[in-house]
Amino acid sequence: MRPRNLPPAAKNRLPKLFFTVGFLLVSMGNTPAQTLTTLANFNGSNGDNPDGPLIQASDGNFYGTTSSGVGFNGSIFKMTPGGTLTSLYEFCLQPNCTDGAFPTGGLVQAADGNFYGTTSQGGTSSNCSLQYGCGTVFKITPTGTFTTLYSFCSLANCADGKLPEGTLLQGSDGNLYGTTLNGGFHDRQNSYGTVFKITPTGAFTTLYKFCSQQNCADGAFPASTLAQDSHGNLYGTTQEGGPEDWGTVFRITPSGALTTIYDFCSQPACADGYAPFAGLVQAIDGNFYGTTYLGGGNNGCNGYGCGTVFKLNPSGAFTKLHAFNATADGFIVYAPLVQATDGNLYGTTIAGGIGTYGTIFRVSPGGEFTNIYTFCSQPNCTDGGQATGGLLQGTDGNLYGATTSFGEDGVGTIYRLSTGLPGFVVTQPTSGTAGTPVTILGSNLSGATGVSFNGTAATINSNTGSAITTTVPAGATTGAVQVTLPNGTLNSDADFQVTGPLAFVPVTPCRLIDTRQSGGPIQGGTSENFTIPQSGDCGIPSNAAAYSLNVTVVPIRTLGYLTIWPQGEIQPYVSTMNSLDGRVKANAVIVPSGNNAVSVYVTDTTNIILDIDGYFVPASQGGGLQFYPLTPCRVVDTRATNFPPGLGAPSFGSNEARELPVLSNSPCLHGLPNTPLAYSFNVTADPHPAGQHLNYLTVWPSDQQQPVVSTLNNPTATVVANAAIVPAAANGDVSVYTYNSTDVLIDVNGYFAAPGAGGYSFHPVAPCRAFDSRSNNGQPFTGQITMNVAGSPCAPTATAAGYVFNATVVPSPRLPYLTLWPHGEQQPVVSTLNAYDGFVTSNMAIVPNMDGSTNADAAQGFTQLILDIAGYFAP
Repeated sequence: MRPRNLPPAAKNRLPKLFFTVGFLLVSMGNTPAQTLTTLANFNGSNGDNPDGPLIQASDGNFYGTTSSGVGFNGSIFKMTPGGTLTSLYEFCLQPNCTDGAFPTGGLVQAADGNFYGTTSQGGTSSNCSLQYGCGTVFKITPTGTFTTLYSFCSLANCADGKLPEGTLLQGSDGNLYGTTLNGGFHDRQNSYGTVFKITPTGAFTTLYKFCSQQNCADGAFPASTLAQDSHGNLYGTTQEGGPEDWGTVFRITPSGALTTIYDFCSQPACADGYAPFAGLVQAIDGNFYGTTYLGGGNNGCNGYGCGTVFKLNPSGAFTKLHAFNATADGFIVYAPLVQATDGNLYGTTIAGGIGTYGTIFRVSPGGEFTNIYTFCSQPNCTDGGQATGGLLQGTDGNLYGATTSFGEDGVGTIYRLSTGLPGFVVTQPTSGTAGTPVTILGSNLSGATGVSFNGTAATINSNTGSAITTTVPAGATTGAVQVTLPNGTLNSDADFQVTGPLAFVPVTPCRLIDTRQSGGPIQGGTSENFTIPQSGDCGIPSNAAAYSLNVTVVPIRTLGYLTIWPQGEIQPYVSTMNSLDGRVKANAVIVPSGNNAVSVYVTDTTNIILDIDGYFVPASQGGGLQFYPLTPCRVVDTRATNFPPGLGAPSFGSNEARELPVLSNSPCLHGLPNTPLAYSFNVTADPHPAGQHLNYLTVWPSDQQQPVVSTLNNPTATVVANAAIVPAAANGDVSVYTYNSTDVLIDVNGYFAAPGAGGYSFHPVAPCRAFDSRSNNGQPFTGQITMNVAGSPCAPTATAAGYVFNATVVPSPRLPYLTLWPHGEQQPVVSTLNAYDGFVTSNMAIVPNMDGSTNADAAQGFTQLILDIAGYFAP
């Protein structure tokens, strides 16, 4: 089927792009208050034709590559913020260019401080048909020491790939990931590109070969830089392939399982665009943003349309934000967009504008498009043209980039565009506990007089003017890092996540939010933010670092899924709960505070209810409780006649409230070294009599007035479970109220008490997928399986005494119950969740840990199982 009738540029992208586009273009002029300054001109002796993006390194300088110049084979350069340009390395210094040639991607500075990149040609391979080899991966130190890590086409028929063009990505696991334009599958005549992984020491793995599916349904010819979500999944684009053969967006796990999440030209007349050359960027709202080379529905560009800007959520829901029109807004985008600190996305085109040499544009997440600069605006094009590498926002707030052509010597420039955006600082790392060393990167920091973490002062240990070293102070909470300067204050571009240790403070269950009463439902496909301390008169303090919530959905019709996460962070690619049949459902969650607020996203319009039963504060502040894990054990079963007094039969009647002596009468809680002040329960409602629905059920401490909250709902008369952290009465009792008659089962997996021996603090993490039985085309399972949580990409600490999961089952066709328990222990007689009716079901599960693995038993049914980890309990 290949090659398809795409325009020539989609087939053979050359390292250098010198062309004039033959369209009649009309300039809009430049938006006021946008000032472009040329910082440096390339002239051949210092390189020419910089194709890739710039990066700002930890020393405050800018680094990049040229695809030609010096020895005509490309170079690596450094530029100071003032514009002093220095060549660090000239390619093809070694015989036959075994060190590489023609780098078309940029550099990435890895955690070890070194720079890594690729060349599109060169290397040591003898299998490559090109004169100088088929590309390399290299490492270079900030002082210029160069090492070739890998040569492509080292395997027969270039099965490892060839011609890498994008910039590498360092993943959360420390490895480097990238794509090759060709190679990988079949032979030299049928090679459609790869995704690869390479360690910083050079151990190379091909993760995926494109066109592995019939008719290249999985895509072909990836030329883009990859993006990574919070779960470690990688996202990218292919220029061709897919059902329509016009390109795809794909997601691939670090182990190589690939899923196509969007096929371009899916809309009539390719209104969505096609041939996405550039990669994607994940914005703060959790969506991915990108561009296409052609399509979009506007006239021009040989009738195909001149490309689009689009938004894509992690599940593949597509929105076209803008269609380029071959006039003043420019067209042809080769580099990923960048999201600046104002929340808008910025990019460059290599055509359009004055003289057809490209533009700089801004587009809001809602699609408002503005041309903010047209290249060749200055006489003789001294400002440059054809900016293939895109943009970078420097820590001074300005946008930086390079042009491939023109300038004073005709072979490219480096420029700064001032748009009025304020400066900021960046932290490395972006999360940690009290005492964690942190480097704060920024511009002109030499006069700094103070540093704080969300208002808590820290000590400046050293200051180079571009990097301040400090440590996370005791008592710090999640929030912005601020650097105080004589002329103002700089904030971090993202919140620093203080990951614990945290201690628990129980509160009598209290209703925070009910959109049925105020505000109305959240509209489908959108998110809303809810401030916690000011809501519901529940007395939640502003220093709370995380919240223990019960989330209830009341869908208008059906609900694909809901996700809740800290306000201000990227929306994680996880689901908190589903209601595919539209029923009222609840699920417990522990959510870190995002500036005292949480964000909630829903796929379909629904009302939500947020109840709170406690919150977490830094353990160093004192006054909080530690968690004491227990082997999961059943403490209440009103179906049973042989349970201890008050904990067994009879069933609950309609509108019945009953006090349950769980501490005094249950063998599960005898002999505890500390007095429980709150329990970690799993509460299950089993219809009684059969077919009896349950409006709602409430659990609360017996010495408090019954609160106006719900713990779970069972409107469809099936077996329903929900986790609940329940404060204990002074005598250890809890009470249960049932609106309709039902049986009630309560299992305990731990309790909260005063700090002491055997007690653990909570450590929140960014929600992360620890296990998914669907990966690599996994089939539904039945019976027992063991999941290596410690060895997952989430990598919780080896000292974890318990994990906080959101467990989701996808039954096939039904699942009476699922049990989770620590590997190394005998299976307890408890259940974690139930899905008798065959619907997708989720429940929070706190599971003690012994050796890093968790067992699951899918009893009497087949199911898929997904475990998302939200935190863990550890010293």
